[in-house]
Amino acid sequence: MNKKILYLDMDGVVADFEKRIGELEPELQNFKGHQDQEALSEKIDQICYANPDIFHDLPPIEGAIEAVEKLSRHYEIFFLSTAMWSLPQSFTGKRIWIENHFGNMGRKRLILSHRKDLLKGDFLVDDRTKNGAAEFEGEHIHFGTSQFPDWETVYEYLMRKLKI
Repeated sequence: MNKKILYLDMDGVVADFEKRIGELEPELQNFKGHQDQEALSEKIDQICYANPDIFHDLPPIEGAIEAVEKLSRHYEIFFLSTAMWSLPQSFTGKRIWIENHFGNMGRKRLILSHRKDLLKGDFLVDDRTKNGAAEFEGEHIHFGTSQFPDWETVYEYLMRKLKI
């Protein structure tokens, strides 16, 4: 049996980038839905430049590690993330994060791209529609929305898709 391909974004899906930003800059706690997205983006970039190893030690999203480990029995899983082009440490940080949290399961399964729509696969779990996520050829599971608010919901949905 060929497993279906499941891509998982990192920041905001398995790694809690928002929580870490809030720890470093308390005024930015819960920044999703912020009014001025351009100013927010600039502020987050500044925080990352001042903390270039930020991507090494992000806390995991609640329930993500356990759900991904269980899903890996049924899906071919790859981590599909967009690194900060102007912060080379973000590329390495994401690789280190995967190894620290997924060990051998994540080995050689990290794909970094600004064009998620170019990859072939069945499902993409992503908290945003940017970088080609909205145009992904398979099904985009929009993490953090009312339909897919958490990992329990995403796990149950993906298991139903397999008809197990």
